[in-house]
Amino acid sequence: MPKKAKELPEVAIRRLMHGISRSEKPCKVKHPVGGVSGLYLQCNPPVGGEKVGSRQWILRARVGSARQEFGLGSYPTIPTQKAREAARALKVDIANGIDPKAAKAAAKAKIVEAQSKQLTFRQAAARYAIKRAQEYKTAKQAQRLNNQLDTYVLPYIGHLQVKDIERHHLIAMMEKYYYEVPDTAIRVIGHVRKIIQQAIIEGKRTTANPAEWAGNLSLMFPKKGSIAPTQHHPSLPWEQLPEFMVALSDYDKPKGRKPEADCLAFIIHTISRPSEARLMSWSEVDLDKKVWTIEKAATKGDDKRKSNKKWLIPLTGPAIRILKAQPSYAKKRGRIFSRIDGQEIPDAYFGSNINRALGFEGDTHGFRTTFKTWCQEHSVIDEVSELSLKHTNTDSTRAAYARSQLFEDRKRLLAAYSKYAMTGESITKSNVVPIRKRTRK
Repeated sequence: MPKKAKELPEVAIRRLMHGISRSEKPCKVKHPVGGVSGLYLQCNPPVGGEKVGSRQWILRARVGSARQEFGLGSYPTIPTQKAREAARALKVDIANGIDPKAAKAAAKAKIVEAQSKQLTFRQAAARYAIKRAQEYKTAKQAQRLNNQLDTYVLPYIGHLQVKDIERHHLIAMMEKYYYEVPDTAIRVIGHVRKIIQQAIIEGKRTTANPAEWAGNLSLMFPKKGSIAPTQHHPSLPWEQLPEFMVALSDYDKPKGRKPEADCLAFIIHTISRPSEARLMSWSEVDLDKKVWTIEKAATKGDDKRKSNKKWLIPLTGPAIRILKAQPSYAKKRGRIFSRIDGQEIPDAYFGSNINRALGFEGDTHGFRTTFKTWCQEHSVIDEVSELSLKHTNTDSTRAAYARSQLFEDRKRLLAAYSKYAMTGESITKSNVVPIRKRTRK
């Protein structure tokens, strides 16, 4: 049975020193201090001209079939009494079947794992904004996103860990401004959903995304139309068109592209009315000549096509790519745009698509106003832009233009507009876009 060490008083412990080897060189020594079996004060030789070397508390104890040493801190930072208390606690754990080193390693691993999941919404939003900036066509789009996050999101949930954000946080946030700017609120919560989803994919959050709008947060607020009724087809500002086209392209991609989204994009590229595009058939399209022909309405007042004369619509590159992407392209028979189930796309879809699904201002018919405003801002000849909208006038001058329909001028105009919608680049050269001469003052 090992000899039990005498419990040394504090004065004696303070005088403990390093040892001297046979070569008369200083060496470290473990001095038993008593009070707790296996407790030692390890005294190391001095270095760098010091008179006293460092000293550490060591507990030697058997864990299972192996004898191990446990460090309890340095002396005198850890006083003798504290060292003995810590040694007794460790021995109690060992007696209870706990391996102190294994427990310490497990606790450290748990801390490391918790730290790996630490991500504030502000940090996640910053990374998301950088990624989107690389996708946007213009710097103004990136700036708009940052402004929306800074104004409508970060002051409310920016400090929260992404893993801790719950539905009630988002409801409280949206209640601050939903009733004043519902369109913006819906658009903003869409960004919040993507930011949280990105964190979920990265393993920073293990619970469901609380920022889903449809069937979730939308149930907590009145429909946008009931608090902010619109009149006369509200339109999307032309400066936001490239951003909208990106959002439309991303719309519901995880579940596959929607024919309704393709039809809407086609409407934008051709400046057509929703009823004209959703009911068009392959018999009206000549892909070789890049022309879509809308025949004169069969009867006066036919509201499906809203045309009392035959119209030739130039098809731009993006418009043609949309047509070729449709399932009906293989046979080129019947209606071009149909729902997944093969049924006709309802007109009601286009009346609420932007507000409900994408969160932008305006409705589908308002894209014609968007186009007209873009033309005005780029000094496009009024007759050309009006004929692109299929507007005619009883005025003799306008009627003369209407007879020829200015097809080549409209072709160049729609090509420039399609390019702006897809890239954000405006073309204003007179040899590309028909523009009016500016009057010198």
